[in-house]
Amino acid sequence: MVETIEPCVIEEDLIRSCVKISGPIEAKEDKSKQIALREVDTLICSFRNILKIDNLMGLENLVKLQLDNNVISKIQNLEHLTNLEWLDLSFNNISKIEGFDTLHKLKDLSLFNNNIETIENLGNLTNLSILSMGNNNITKIENVLYLRRFRHLRLINLAGNPICNDTEYRPYVISHVKNLKYLDYRMVSEQAVNAAKEHYQDELLEIEENETKAEMEDKEAVTKAEKAALMSRANLEGVTTLFEDMLREDPEYNTLKKVPDLLSPLADFHTKWQSATDEFVQQVLDQHEKKVGERAEWDAVVKEYTGEKDEQARYLILEFKRIKKRTFRELRDDPSNAETKTAPLRQSNLELKDKLMDLELDIVEALEQLYKDFDNNYVALVEQNKINYNTYFTQLRDLENAWFEAVTGQAMQHLEQYQAGELEDLESDTRTLLQDKEMLLNSIQSSHDAHTTKIDSLEDKLVTNEVKNSTDMMMKIEEWIRQQNRERINEISNLCERQKTEVEEAIAIDDSLIN
Repeated sequence: MVETIEPCVIEEDLIRSCVKISGPIEAKEDKSKQIALREVDTLICSFRNILKIDNLMGLENLVKLQLDNNVISKIQNLEHLTNLEWLDLSFNNISKIEGFDTLHKLKDLSLFNNNIETIENLGNLTNLSILSMGNNNITKIENVLYLRRFRHLRLINLAGNPICNDTEYRPYVISHVKNLKYLDYRMVSEQAVNAAKEHYQDELLEIEENETKAEMEDKEAVTKAEKAALMSRANLEGVTTLFEDMLREDPEYNTLKKVPDLLSPLADFHTKWQSATDEFVQQVLDQHEKKVGERAEWDAVVKEYTGEKDEQARYLILEFKRIKKRTFRELRDDPSNAETKTAPLRQSNLELKDKLMDLELDIVEALEQLYKDFDNNYVALVEQNKINYNTYFTQLRDLENAWFEAVTGQAMQHLEQYQAGELEDLESDTRTLLQDKEMLLNSIQSSHDAHTTKIDSLEDKLVTNEVKNSTDMMMKIEEWIRQQNRERINEISNLCERQKTEVEEAIAIDDSLIN
C-alpha cells in the first residue's frame, strides 16, 4: 500500500521552513523563525506537494523562488514579487503560461516537465536570459518564433517536446531565435547558425522586413504618445485635431459635400487654419517651456534655501549634543549637585528651541516671499497664454465666417446653374437640395453654427483648464508650505521635549546613586 500524500497549502510555517539561511543548523532554525519576511530573498519550496501558489504576501524582496516538484496547476499570485530574478516551476501540472506580467526582472525561468502546449504570455519578461521548457507538449515548431523578441535570451531548453522529432527542429530554432548560445544544453556554433540562416534565407528576410516595419510603427506610436502627452501638459489637447473633429461632428457636412464643387473653398480654408494652428501651438509650447522653467527655478531656490537652514539647524543641535555629552560625563564622575550642573544644559535646551523656531520662522517668511514672486511670474505666463488663446480662436472664427460666406456664394451660383439646367448627373438627394433654396441655405447655416459651437467650446475648455491648472498648483504649494511648517514645529517641540526628559532622567539617576 502506498500512502496518499495530502496536497499542501502555503502558510507562514511552511514559508519559514523553506527560507534559505546560511550558517549552523541551530542558528538557521532560530533565524528562520525570527526573520522578517521582507528580508527573505530566497525561498525553496521544492517537493512540498503544494497545490496552489498563494499566501506569498510580504515576500516582495524575493529574488529566487523554487516551487518545483509540486502539484501546481496554475501560475498565479506572483504579481507582487517584482524583484524575482530566478523562478523554478518545473515538475508540476501547469498547462498554460500566464501570471508573469509584472515580473520584469526575471532572468531565469524553468517550466520543465509540465503540460504546456504553447509558448505565450512572456512578453513582459524583457530581461529573460534562460528559459527551460523541456518535457512539455509543444507541437508547433512555428511557436518558437515567439522567442525571437527576447534580446537577452541565451539558453533555451525544449528537449522532450514533440517538436524535437522534426528533423528541421535544431536549424529552425537557431536560425529564428537571435543570439542563442545554448540549445537543449548544447553549444550553438556560429557555423551552424550561418548554415541554418542560409537555409531559411527567404523566410528570415520576410520576418526581418516585418520586424523592421513593426519597429518603425512602434517608434511612431511612441513619438505620437509623447507628443500627445506634451500637448496635454501644455494644455493643447484637441487643438491639432480640431479641424477634423469639427467636420466629423458637422451634421450637414456629408450632405453638402455631395453637391459638386460646393465645398471647393475647403482646401484654402484648411491651409489658412493649419497655418494659424502651427503658429499658435508653438506660442503655447514656448509658454509651457517657460512655465516648466519657472517651476524648476522655484524648486531649486527652495531646495537651496531650506538646505542652508537645515544645515544651520543641524549645527545647533550638534552643539547642544556636545554640551549634553560633556555634562552627562561630569555627572557620571561626580553625581553631586546634579541640579546645579544641569542648569546650563536645561537653559541651552530652551535656547536651542528658540533658535530652531527662529530658523523655522525665517524659512516660512522666505518661502512666502518666494511663493509670491513665483505666483506673480507664473500668473503672468498664464495671462499671456489666455491672450494667445483669445487671438487664435478669434482667427479661427474669422476663417470660419469667411468660409461660410464663400460656401454661401458658391451655393447661390449652384442654384442658378441648376435652374439653368447646367448641372447634370446629380444624386436625388442633391437635386432635392438644389430645388429648395431655403433648405440649402439652412443646411449651410447649420453647418456654420456647428463649426462655431465647436470652436467656442474648445476655447472655453482650454482657458478654463489654464486657469484651473495654475490655481491648483498654487494651492498645492501653499498647502505644502503650511504642512512643512507644521511638521518642523512638531519636530522641534518633540526634539526639545526629549532632551528635557533625558536631562530629568539623568538627574533622577544621579540622585538615586547619591542616596
